[in-house]
Amino acid sequence: MTIRLPYWNGDDPVGGMTIPDFFLPENSPAYDVYRDARHKPPLLVDLAFDGRERDVSNEIQKQCNLTTVYRDLVRNGTDSKSFFGGEYVAGDAPVANGAKSIGSVEAGTHTAVHRWVGDSTKPNNEDMGNFYSAGYDPVFYIHHSNVDRMWKLWKDLGIKGHKEPKDKDWLDASYVFYDENQDLVRVYNKDCVKLDKLNYDYFVTKGEIAWRKSRPGHHLTRGQGANEILLINGIRFNSDKFVKFDVFVNDNVEDGKLTTPCDPEYAGGFSQVPHNDKMKMLMTSAARFGLNEILEDTKTEGEEYALVTLVARAGCDDLTVADIKIELVPIED
Repeated sequence: MTIRLPYWNGDDPVGGMTIPDFFLPENSPAYDVYRDARHKPPLLVDLAFDGRERDVSNEIQKQCNLTTVYRDLVRNGTDSKSFFGGEYVAGDAPVANGAKSIGSVEAGTHTAVHRWVGDSTKPNNEDMGNFYSAGYDPVFYIHHSNVDRMWKLWKDLGIKGHKEPKDKDWLDASYVFYDENQDLVRVYNKDCVKLDKLNYDYFVTKGEIAWRKSRPGHHLTRGQGANEILLINGIRFNSDKFVKFDVFVNDNVEDGKLTTPCDPEYAGGFSQVPHNDKMKMLMTSAARFGLNEILEDTKTEGEEYALVTLVARAGCDDLTVADIKIELVPIED
């Protein structure tokens, strides 16, 4: 039996950065009325969307999108913890998570697409813009198929450190699903890390590799042996609101200055899809950002101190941060 699972490759500048045509006709079963009416083709998706319309040309938006994907998969996805996020083990509470860090793709392009597609005129940005309603929109499934694809792209780069966790607890973690016969089957992480074992793969398009050449700033020689990682720990926020802040390194961000993901000083952002339900809840998380390339590109590699600027974009009125520090993390073979 052959099954095709479509995906929305929003990183592809050759026709991939708009909502796919199949999901647009109102008489289509893939249509959802609760989408942002402003974001129909030919408008390109904003892979760093923070709730504000960027109001730039499609050509600039395209370049910013490519830079954002590069940042998620290369600059900030330096190792398994930076890419996947913090570790959860048996007994951990998923909400009271003890400042586990968020993965680079989840905090970046993943959340941006959720909010960009969701209807901004609705109280909670339904459907895609909120955790409880996202699955009502068929776009949810092509978006998350692409998140899975980005995992493959991250590995295929062949960069040291771009490997799944080796811990036995992670490899042996399992989940129960219903198969096509409605029988319960158990699936293990160790069986999901190689696509050839799952008998599927992703089609390679002509524009797919464009983001690999989209490093912000000027390309210089990359350091070897270890990565400097900026850690923002103890990010405490209200989970029923969309939260987004951007991080800049060695850049004095001025009020009113238009900043974009193309800026070499832009380290990335922290963002969360809101969890609207009957009970309001404070959540704690953390974020990791790679510094090697930023310090090279801003020519501040040998400085004793780094200036870190957090710029609130949405839902940060009661957000607090416990700790900001830089660590040297060895690169694993």
